Amino acid sequence: MGQDELQLNKTKNSNLSIVLILANFSLLMGFTFSEGEEGKELGLGVLGIGILFLLGGYAFSYHGKGYRIGKWLFGIALIIAIVFFGLLWYSWQLSKGFNH
Repeated sequence: MGQDELQLNKTKNSNLSIVLILANFSLLMGFTFSEGEEGKELGLGVLGIGILFLLGGYAFSYHGKGYRIGKWLFGIALIIAIVFFGLLWYSWQLSKGFNH
């Protein structure tokens, strides 16, 4: 198996992974917005964690300069998720103060 054939297989697998990530993302979006108004927070949490797992799997599976964008997208998604869950935790703790 030559180096060119190995690189071609790696590129095909990468493109297939991107298509599968987009398909799973669209399924997660459908799950999130198909619920009524009551389950929206849980759906957004599942959507955020799902995106992190999908991008993290892609970012750490493929190595090299050509796949650097996956690591950047994972880093940006991780920062957004940390900020979002931090604000969610803060609002939850703040609501405890107004319980009485």
